[in-house]
Amino acid sequence: MTVGEALKQMRLQAGLTQTEMTAGVVSESFYSKIERGVHAVDVQVLINILSAHHMDVVHFFSLLNFQKSETEPNFEIINQISFAQNKKDISALDKIKKELENRGEDTFLSKISTGKCLCLDLSQ
Repeated sequence: MTVGEALKQMRLQAGLTQTEMTAGVVSESFYSKIERGVHAVDVQVLINILSAHHMDVVHFFSLLNFQKSETEPNFEIINQISFAQNKKDISALDKIKKELENRGEDTFLSKISTGKCLCLDLSQ
C-alpha cells in the first residue's frame, strides 16, 4: 500500500473529507495529489496531518507494510463502506448493498479484516 492509499483509507475510516483531513497543514489540492500518488509528502507534514486527527502514526506505517493496495479488487468498496459507516449514512450503505447484490458478491464482506464489525445481510 502506498502512503497516499494509506492516508485515504485512514481518512475514510475516520469519516473525514479531504478538506477536513488537511487540517490546515497543506492545501486540499496538494493533499488530493498525495492520495493519488502524484506528490510525495514530507515525513513531518505527514505526522502533522495524522496528529491533527489523533491518528496512530505507528498504525499508519503498519498499513504500508501489511495491506494490499488498490490492486486489491475490493479496496475502494471497503473504503466506501467505512466512510458510510462512520457518517451513519444508511442510504449510502443501502446503495452499496444493492451494488454488491447486482455484482453477485453476497459473501464479499466476510473477507473484511479491519477490526470493525460490519453486518450487511445480502441474502434478503
